[in-house]
Amino acid sequence: MGLRRRVEITIERRELIAGLSGQSPVSELCAACECEVKMLPVEAAAKASGVSPRILYRWIEQDQVHYRELSDGTVLVCENSLRRK
Repeated sequence: MGLRRRVEITIERRELIAGLSGQSPVSELCAACECEVKMLPVEAAAKASGVSPRILYRWIEQDQVHYRELSDGTVLVCENSLRRK
């Protein structure tokens, strides 16, 4: 008699969708990705990625994530580039 093996595979999926105090993701064109993506406010992006806003701003300054600054000073971060980080 041969031995039988049982293999169990578990797949976990994590999504970066978050909103803080009325700040929700905005779908718009990311110039760097050249496609429509969710753009997250810095606070929401930081919380979703598990880092502090300070670290996220450092990534922005180092061009490690895509972002867009609105005329009112609000910074939105590209969810696609945040996932790759």
